Amino acid sequence: MSEGIFFFVVGPSGAGKDSLIDAVRHGGRPFMIARRVITRAHGSPGEDHEALDNAQFAALENKGGFLITWSAHGLKYGLRQELLHALSQGRHVIANGSRAVVEVLRARVPRMVVVEVSAPASVLAERILARGRETPEEVRQRVMRQVEPFAADVEVIKVSNDGTLAQGIERFVAALDRAIQPPAPSMASMKAKLTGEALNETQYGAVFDDILALRYSDRDINAFLLHASQHLTDAEVLAVAKARARLSPRIGWDERIVVDKHSMGGIPGSRITLIVVPIVTAFGLAMPKTSSRAITSAAGTADAMETVACVDLTRADVQRCVEEARGCIAWNGRLNHSLIDDRINAFTRPLGLDSNRWSVASILSKKWSAGSTHVIIDLPCGPRAKLTSEPEARALGQLFEYVGAGLGMHVKAMVTDGKAPIGRGVGPALEVRDVRLVLTNAADAPVDLREKALLFASEILAWAPGVETVEKGRELAESLLVSGRALASFERMIDAQGRRAKPVLPGKCVRAVAALRSGIITGVDGWAIAGIARAAGAPDDLSAGVDLLVSAGQAVEAGDVLFRIHGDDTERVRAAFESAQGIRTHEISTERVISSSDVSA
Repeated sequence: MSEGIFFFVVGPSGAGKDSLIDAVRHGGRPFMIARRVITRAHGSPGEDHEALDNAQFAALENKGGFLITWSAHGLKYGLRQELLHALSQGRHVIANGSRAVVEVLRARVPRMVVVEVSAPASVLAERILARGRETPEEVRQRVMRQVEPFAADVEVIKVSNDGTLAQGIERFVAALDRAIQPPAPSMASMKAKLTGEALNETQYGAVFDDILALRYSDRDINAFLLHASQHLTDAEVLAVAKARARLSPRIGWDERIVVDKHSMGGIPGSRITLIVVPIVTAFGLAMPKTSSRAITSAAGTADAMETVACVDLTRADVQRCVEEARGCIAWNGRLNHSLIDDRINAFTRPLGLDSNRWSVASILSKKWSAGSTHVIIDLPCGPRAKLTSEPEARALGQLFEYVGAGLGMHVKAMVTDGKAPIGRGVGPALEVRDVRLVLTNAADAPVDLREKALLFASEILAWAPGVETVEKGRELAESLLVSGRALASFERMIDAQGRRAKPVLPGKCVRAVAALRSGIITGVDGWAIAGIARAAGAPDDLSAGVDLLVSAGQAVEAGDVLFRIHGDDTERVRAAFESAQGIRTHEISTERVISSSDVSA
């Protein structure tokens, strides 16, 4: 007979631990609820407990009658030694306890799982005040008290009790039920990966199935994904991609070629997708583009497209858009959102960990699910880009092409210049303004944005039967752009996706940042510019962003405006403007000095 699990429930006062435990006590669940020994009179408000005075408590403790004891709020608490017998008989025990004794207690029981019950400070304060036993100041100090995290090897289950009692009970019981389930079938594979072994497609598939079926604890999932994201062979990247591709059905297309594009990002502006897709679809190829929203940048492709059209499309919507307009630019959150990616991003991004190899599997499995047959990958390379060196970018490009071939897709990766922003606008509405300037062949359209879009459109068109060369693709791409057919295709896509009644335009609140000295612009820090755009409200405020007025190589005079900050929230634009004063955005003859002036909208 296997031994039972000791569930040690901890959490701040007001978290509702007693209520959750009582629900299990009276709910017919297969758990034994430990009755605590407390130096508090019997019949006192609170839980049903065994009451002892201080002398009786000390005597029992001296006889070794307690499994564990602790003190809190002037009282002594204890759990009787007899609980070990229940565990040895295979019974699962639930005890309300103190996080202060976790380290000692876990050495005394066969397996301990800490159940950490939590709620927001405002909820805790409201619940404690309702008891009427403490002053508001005492409550404030209690809920603001900081606690140390548990050691990494402590098995912890977190339960949020921030809603109704029924919701809290449901979460609590579900957490307990998951913990007492037999080990996940793929546990051996997970442990093998954690010890440095390479896994195959079948093993990764089994682990992913068990993760999604909630058969693992948060600790196990995080440990596995962190290790896997940092240690993958080329063959494993392909195995992960194949295992992930199996998790969602593939969209079927009655098309010989279905194309898509992806950029590793990190370059502000560079909204070429909104130009490439119209060119390609104007030619007649199917291009159902699925795109992400911004996470750390000022705009994602989906954010930009959302200024003019609906991007939250279903699979049926995507198929209809391809029928009506040969393509679309849709948010990928509904179409192929990955809970596994969410987990990885939650710890790799804050820690600055490189998960590019995992990203290859993630990106290409999503492209496969979207039904793509041909995919072009943009790998911007620069000092502030995600890929900082050309060898790194080329190696990743080779991996993209290898994994793509393994999935049965034709993938071409291209390393591009990522040293500076592309286009003038940084932020959803400003970037779409640049896109329209290119699509309408305006004289002041950003040259770099136009050229990069034509480069990628040419490569894609070269895949089409009868085109076959990039040179011919370039000729066709320019013709489709100059003739206005690409613009017409863009408008058809907007209508098919659902045109906004009123497109979002650059914000009317504007502040300008100008050069204090004359000189030559030798560099523009796109990362800093994106940070200012985010401070102004982008991407949540689709109208917010930065409009760059000068680029590297241009001469400026003192007082010339370097960039304008846009947004609809006056306070956020003001805050962004003030933050810009201490940020090095432009190099002017190797030095950067800026001043500011207000610009009326």
